[in-house]
Amino acid sequence: MHAAYVVPTDAFERVDVQLIVLSGSFDDPDPSGTAHLTEHLAAFSSDATIFRNPRVRDIHATTYNVSTTYTNSGAPSELEMLLRLSRAVLDTPSLPEGFAESEIDILQRETLLRERQSPHRWMRRIALQNLYGTLRGRANNTIADLPRLSLEQAYRFHKEHYVPSNVSLIVSGKVDPDTVADLVAQVFGDTEPSAVPAKPWLDQKPDPALRSVEYIESNRLMRDTLQLVKFVDFADRTSSMDMQGAFFITTAILINRLDKALYFEDERFLETSSDWHFVKNADLELFLDVQLMPGFDLDTAHDSLKKTLANLLSEPISREEIDEARQKEVTYARNVMRRPADFLSFLHNVAADGYPPVSPSVFADMLSKTTDQEVIDFATEVMKPSATSVVLAKKVD
Repeated sequence: MHAAYVVPTDAFERVDVQLIVLSGSFDDPDPSGTAHLTEHLAAFSSDATIFRNPRVRDIHATTYNVSTTYTNSGAPSELEMLLRLSRAVLDTPSLPEGFAESEIDILQRETLLRERQSPHRWMRRIALQNLYGTLRGRANNTIADLPRLSLEQAYRFHKEHYVPSNVSLIVSGKVDPDTVADLVAQVFGDTEPSAVPAKPWLDQKPDPALRSVEYIESNRLMRDTLQLVKFVDFADRTSSMDMQGAFFITTAILINRLDKALYFEDERFLETSSDWHFVKNADLELFLDVQLMPGFDLDTAHDSLKKTLANLLSEPISREEIDEARQKEVTYARNVMRRPADFLSFLHNVAADGYPPVSPSVFADMLSKTTDQEVIDFATEVMKPSATSVVLAKKVD
């Protein structure tokens, strides 16, 4: 496998096994949605293999942008069974006659519901399409591709991406590391080294001078909305691993400043949310979703947002800001030990990019070793003018 890790803790009377396939929706072929369909087939096939019933449990998998995670949880005494459920995901999906075909219909309805309920999904997709100049990879075309989903493509995707070299395993909970090591060797011992599938999206970089703006209208919006995507290329870096501490501290500071400027100081902005994606090769995408109050003109809002971003660092980042952000992140790391779901998400966060999963204690150590200057340099690089794509969406009846 790409890697296998054991994270023992006595905080929970349970064991969790996360099998992380290091491919997700960004790796979709044509048609998009294939990674999601493959997830459904592999998850239910795992149940069918071990329990002889493909619907014995609710689906226990999620397709993300760059990874697909299968989680199997239970009592410590069930460790071997949980590992076997995870191992079965790597086998070519085998399901009862007609089951796989019906799953396409279920996935289509599920996707359409999500798209209707969450307009930011397809608005972000438009912004990404304009940013990268492609419908593939980072910017898929989910709705238009739904009728073209096929089992053949899903099986092909499984064969190419569900290979040992593209899979990480995390076993966490109340476990003995030596026992886990023996069982992993026993259950996964028949896996063989394999070529790593290509990840073309990692090499997609927009023109730094790009300043794309698109106007759309939709009756599916709750209110006028501005969607912005900004691309930052840390050209002097080939890996983001040693920048994780600076990334988390800096984003906490910048999010706080953005919230203050766009929400607390300008009442015309009804709501703002942001998402930051810092990938393995040190490319960063910043997403901003801004909801506008009635009567706030989209162009005026866009001009205001541009000025806000341009002036976000006009006041230098203070030591107090850095210390406060650092402490908040450390506190968050400590708190995830209180909730199993948060703990699993924490371990998955970095491991999904192919890095070792960062435990809360390791993360706290990374934060403490991050210097103030590293934070300031990171923030400066993020806020420099770079490729941006904006969608100005007007609500219509």
